[in-house]
Amino acid sequence: MNEKNHARNASRPGTLLVLAAIFCGFAAAEQANPGGRKLRIFDNKSKTVIVNGYSTSFGWPRLLQEKLDRMHGGKRVLTVKPATKGGTPIARWMDVETGKPLKPWLDVLRPKLKENEYDPVIVLAQQSLQWVFGQRTEGIRNAEDSERIKQGADALEKYARLLKKDGAEVVFIAMHIYKHPMEPEIGNERLALAELLKRKIPGIEAGPDVWTPTKEQYPQVFARDKVHPNEKGAEIMAQKWFETLLKYDGLPATARTKADIARRPGETATAYQQRLRQDSSERTPPRRPG
Repeated sequence: MNEKNHARNASRPGTLLVLAAIFCGFAAAEQANPGGRKLRIFDNKSKTVIVNGYSTSFGWPRLLQEKLDRMHGGKRVLTVKPATKGGTPIARWMDVETGKPLKPWLDVLRPKLKENEYDPVIVLAQQSLQWVFGQRTEGIRNAEDSERIKQGADALEKYARLLKKDGAEVVFIAMHIYKHPMEPEIGNERLALAELLKRKIPGIEAGPDVWTPTKEQYPQVFARDKVHPNEKGAEIMAQKWFETLLKYDGLPATARTKADIARRPGETATAYQQRLRQDSSERTPPRRPG
């Protein structure tokens, strides 16, 4: 095609509209997928979400699955598969010195990672550094404990890289919930995670801070032993993880699901439109005068 034809086609209104639509599409994709990440989570394509943790993660994966299903109008698009085992922080899943996977990894975690070879795999790791520094009660003393902060970050990096080697496309890492008998060491594990994130390793992302909200509601969101979460504690974690996945895709934490905006059984068209308008006004902050 010669230059004259190029100019003539480019001047057509339809061509301009198409070009504008393409540009807006790229802009929207970039906004929803900041940093040029290859993976989008909420793109209506099937994915496997592996939860790796131990006894404090027995409850919230089920609640997260319910939230993800509601996000897709009740359809199962993102499948949550727990790979959890009691009493197994990172140092029980792998050798923290060599990075070699241990028996729980081989028996529980790896089979889940390999279960569906066609779906992209996302790992949600809610973990702990207990036993990384020697005895279980030993941990990062404070923000000046640079040696153990680095040691913890190194263990987290080996753990995340092993997950990626086994097929995880993205690994989100969160640290332990509030653990009254072992504070402040448990809370200080977040310092090691912060150090890891400074390394900006592709495919390794920050999970939610579940320590702060569980500490703020201690002991109400814990079981009778005041160590493991109850149903309220599980809901806190499920919601925080759900918001983390939304944020990764550039979506607001208040994003409405298809179920939220669907017309309800028996609801008239007028009532439906009125409910949507009311919901929209409640979500829009009032403008400041002047």
